[in-house]
Amino acid sequence: MQNHGPEDIDKSALLRSSWLSDLPEEILQSAFACASVRTYNDGALIHARGAEADGFYTIASGAVRFTRATADGHASIIAVLDAPNCFGEISLFDGLPRSHDAHAAGQTVLLFHSRTDFRKLLASHPQIGERFLRVLSMRLRATFDMVEEAAVAPLSQRLARRLLELAHIKPSALNADVDARGRDVPLTQEDLGHLLGKSRQSISKILHGWEQKGLIQTKYGRISIKQPQALSALAYPDQTQRSARSSLSSVREQSDPAGNSSFKEAS
Repeated sequence: MQNHGPEDIDKSALLRSSWLSDLPEEILQSAFACASVRTYNDGALIHARGAEADGFYTIASGAVRFTRATADGHASIIAVLDAPNCFGEISLFDGLPRSHDAHAAGQTVLLFHSRTDFRKLLASHPQIGERFLRVLSMRLRATFDMVEEAAVAPLSQRLARRLLELAHIKPSALNADVDARGRDVPLTQEDLGHLLGKSRQSISKILHGWEQKGLIQTKYGRISIKQPQALSALAYPDQTQRSARSSLSSVREQSDPAGNSSFKEAS
């Protein structure tokens, strides 16, 4: 790891697009003044599970993988975050050690606030604390949803959802920003297997079928989504069915606003 000078990134713009969005300029300037820039090479350790929390991080570029070692010594991926997401607040709030290992995924630049400076910001600006209460609540809800999803949803549906979220086509509690064009997912099939708690072979079989249909394209260490709408239909079948019913109702109303249409739904 090496430090970058403040000229390398626009710290104010990054903070404004991340955890300080829509907050007063005074708060932004306070956070800007005590932030430093750190850069990590691909695979470099940012913090280790069990380590004391040193501070809080905002991703300027690149990505961060959060992992936990399994009983057989392999690293199981818990989550992947990219810019402009932030991380590290949990241990600063509860005072406990880091819960996971964090490694850079590709060349990664982070904005860093030390534990002391972060706590000063919280004490001086209660609005920051209120912001994190909402963020942590959203992540807790997302955790409950994923537990329920793992129990009842088929693997293909879970995989489609994770790909759409990791590509920023659909929002998640970890990646709220949405990009209609999407992004390549920087994970291997083995990585996705760890993320979903399934074998690489199970993931490969599903991806191969989707690739033959033109929904995705697999590359070396990456996956590109080619048909987001088709993949969304697999990921959120209930929403697709509701949308279809809504469209059908609209057609009926346009056919006869008085409700006397002879059009009937096919059985």
